Order: sequence, then structure tokens, then C-alpha cells
Amino acid sequence: MKKLALFVLAACLLIAGCSGGKSGGNGDGGASSPGASSGTGSGEPVTLRILTHWDAANTDAFLQKVAAYKDANPNVTIQVETVPFGDLLKRITASNLSGGGADIYHIYNAWLPELSGSKSIVPAPDAYKSDIVSAYGENIVSSVSYNGQIYGYPTELTGYALNYNKRLFEEAGISAPPGNWDELLDYAQRLTKKENGQTVQQGFGVIIGWDSGVVHPWLTLLQSNGGRFLSEDLSTTELDTPQALEALELYRKLVESGATNPEMGLSNASTTGPYMNNFELGKTAMIIMANWWKGSLQATMGDRFQDVATAPIPVGPSGSKPVSLFYSWLYAISAFSKQQEEAWKFLQWLNSPQGEGQSSIQGDWLMAQGIIPSRLSDQEAHKANLQDDPFMKTYVDLLKDARSFPVIPRAAEITSTLQGHIEQVLYSRATPADALKAASSDIQKLISQ
Repeated sequence: MKKLALFVLAACLLIAGCSGGKSGGNGDGGASSPGASSGTGSGEPVTLRILTHWDAANTDAFLQKVAAYKDANPNVTIQVETVPFGDLLKRITASNLSGGGADIYHIYNAWLPELSGSKSIVPAPDAYKSDIVSAYGENIVSSVSYNGQIYGYPTELTGYALNYNKRLFEEAGISAPPGNWDELLDYAQRLTKKENGQTVQQGFGVIIGWDSGVVHPWLTLLQSNGGRFLSEDLSTTELDTPQALEALELYRKLVESGATNPEMGLSNASTTGPYMNNFELGKTAMIIMANWWKGSLQATMGDRFQDVATAPIPVGPSGSKPVSLFYSWLYAISAFSKQQEEAWKFLQWLNSPQGEGQSSIQGDWLMAQGIIPSRLSDQEAHKANLQDDPFMKTYVDLLKDARSFPVIPRAAEITSTLQGHIEQVLYSRATPADALKAASSDIQKLISQ
């Protein structure tokens, strides 16, 4: 798969009018106005069920924003069902086996090969396909496509950056975030505190027990060290390289020096847990994390959120610049839904500008969570916030050189396989060299199946 040019985002934020894209104007691609009726025709009661992994607060905010759809379409009721992220793909699979489940799935784009291959989701009909192509950048359209088919409306862009606690840095006499791995290791050790042999503050945090939470931050370090996860054509692993070994050796050094305590990085099925709590409480000084957790940090930390800053990924000894990683999400329609046409109409409404030069409801909702919207007109409408917010600006700036997580068959299994080998090193159960050798062999077998 060609490299996704997500990096149109950075240009859109700097060049006025980029949101016009291929459609011109405000980039709405001819979509109907959000206030317009969906035109169901029959007037019969319709319930659209959305399955996702959002928390209660974000679900409530979403339902409040989409209440306007029922005002224009009194016969349509929108319901949201939530499960922990770790259970979302399992729930979709189980629902499809029974021939039931939700009408709309909010899915991680790495699941497209599996869900399209099992005919669990349907490609976008031509009218909505044209809307998507005209309103989103080519890179974003590619991220929600597989085998030449577009499978839904893109929702968010998620990248990674270094998050750190400015107050803890000041207390340690450190004036700026680390720019390279030597500084990262040095600062992490200086930021670590122990009492009675127990770590009460770790310099650098990792995430344990959540596949993407383990793999994605490590891949940003690998890429910022001049390495790659897979070859350009996605046919082979590139984990048996000096760059990969250096990246996993960095984790070993952090753990052996005591600057990283894996037990402080545990996660749960909702992708929250101790790793997040310890950062929020000022017990973790640095961590590589995605932009979506900004909303959670603000809600939990309150005034202490002012201590949080973001910085580019530190560059490794074999690298030349920070190279982050990104992925995207999309709304897809279940192949078993009896309300497919109504579901597509709702998604078009949800993702269309609310007026000339305005964001869509989806874009507003994403921005409230600190998530970068993928629609070009949403990016333009929120350009000032994306550029003026110090937390978000780092992520936006990193996108120009970022690489996408590969959309390939068995991506979930490949991710969990790499997770297991990285965790073996974090728990000092394997050397970096042995872990990478085993990971390369195991993942190559999955790719070759």
C-alpha cells in the first residue's frame, strides 16, 4: 500500500482554501445540509444502532449533538452501544456470526481486511462514495479503503508525540524535552524517584497489556531511528535490523536503570488504567501517547493539565528526524443491517458542514476530545484551534513525516504478536536480540499466510 499522504493536513492548516479539495467551495462534496430531512419516505419508525468503544461522557455528548437529526427525521431514533476497545472487534465478529448486531460500526481501519473479507461490512454505495472522495484527502480515502473499495466515512486521525510534565521537569532542573535518545535516557533517570525501594515516580512510562498501546509508541521510536516495521510493499518484516535492535535496547536500558517500571504502565480493556492514572497524578514524567487522550487528561487533571506539554518523538542514533505513526477510524455499515440506506444518509448528515465555512457535527465532537478530524472542511473550520493549541500543534506538525500503521490482513494478530515480544523485553524475560528474532519469524509467517 502506498504511503498515506496524511500530511495534506499540515498543508491544509497553512494554506487557505485547502478544504475545498476536489469538490471546491467548503468541501461538502454536494452532501445534504445537516438540517435537511433524510427522506426515508415511508415514515415508519427506524432505530439506528451504533456500536463503538466510547466512554459514557463522550457518548452522551455525541447523542446531544445528533439530537437534531431526529428533529428533522422524527421517525428515526439513534442509539449508541459501547464496549471496551479491547472487546469491540470481538463483539462485531460475534454479532455477525448471529446475523444481527448494530447497523453502524465505528472501527479501527486496520480491521478492514478482516471485516471486508468476512463480508461483515458493505462498501459505500456510489452516491456516498463520491461524497467521501470529494470531501476528504486522497490519503484519508486510502485509509478507509481496501481492495479498491471505500468502506465508510473517515472520522479521526490519531498520531503520537512525547507527552511530558513540565512541573516535574522544572523540579529536576531540566529546561526542555529530550531531542534524542541519550537525552531521553538521561532525563528519565533524573526524573525517577524511589522510596523504600519502590518507584514513586518514573521518568519514562510505557503501556502494558494493550496491543496498540504497546506497539505504536515503540514503532515511533523505531521510525525515528531510521527503521521500519514492514517493507514498502508490506511483504516482509524489517525487525531484524540494527535500527530495530537499538530501539528495543532503549527499552531494556530504561527498565534496567529503573527509569521505567512496567508495573506502572498496566492498561485495561477500556484502554485506560494505571498507565494513564500515573501520568495524570504526576507519577510518570514522560510517555509517548496519542492525541485522543487530551480530553481525558483535561477532565481528570483539571488545573494541573497546564503542567502537560507535548514534543516531537526523540530521534535515535541512526535516525535523522522524528517520524511519528498514525492511524484512522471510520464509520462502516453492517452487511446484516436492515436499515443500510438510512444509515448511510445519517452518516452523510453527521459528517457534512453545518453551514458555509462551518465544521460538521462530527468534526465539532472530535475537536472537543482533542482529536484531529479527517474531513478537509472540518480541518479548515478548526484551523485556528489546531494551530494555536500547543498540545495539538505538536501532533499536527508531526503528521507531515508520519507513517501509517499498515492496513494488511491479520493486522490485529500481527500487532498482538509484536506486543508480546516487546513485553518480554520490558519484563526482562528476553533479550532484545532474541525478542526481535522471534517477532520477525512469527510475523513473517502471518504475512505469508
